[in-house]
Amino acid sequence: MQRKRPLRRSAEIEDLLWLRLKALDGWHFRKASPFHTFILPFAEHGALLMVELEIDRRDRSPVRDRLLHEAGYTILRFPRADAEKDLAAVVAIVRTVLEDRKS
Repeated sequence: MQRKRPLRRSAEIEDLLWLRLKALDGWHFRKASPFHTFILPFAEHGALLMVELEIDRRDRSPVRDRLLHEAGYTILRFPRADAEKDLAAVVAIVRTVLEDRKS
């Protein structure tokens, strides 16, 4: 049963991030959005932005990253532990990047 608890915490932080991203005025984030043969955790396609909470750097896909960069996307990755510790700071960084993209 100890294994279920960390997995649930991971799901909870992603759900909380999703709620905060959806609440950003003027932006339309999609969750689990398809891109080529990949699924993007959180994407704002109008701003060409992908947001991801990461557990381990080894889980990264260099092919997906290359395709995103070639398409003009910015990839924002945050360690899951940082999001659990201070989700407001993570959302503030996302908002700053979005505002920079707007101008």
